[in-house]
Amino acid sequence: MFPILLMVAVLAIEAFLSFVAVERLESAARAGARVAGAERLEGAEATARESLPSWLDEATVTSGGNDHDGFYVQVSHPLPIVFPSAGLDLALTRRVDMPDV
Repeated sequence: MFPILLMVAVLAIEAFLSFVAVERLESAARAGARVAGAERLEGAEATARESLPSWLDEATVTSGGNDHDGFYVQVSHPLPIVFPSAGLDLALTRRVDMPDV
């Protein structure tokens, strides 16, 4: 009984942190996209990286031009967050596109 309870607790923690990570990645991508929209691409990636909490330091931040003459900022982080030895090759990715204003 205890191993099942432990497995359920681990999965619940991982799911909770995944939802929190998605929210933080989205927020960082939005912050970077706002900077890209206002100041072009200079500083967009740095702003997105500064917006991330320390436990998401391994996130990949990219930015560039999109197909609509605007800019995008994309932030990705691998899963799982708590137990990386689980061997899941999933990534949380959030991308925000900003028009050129």
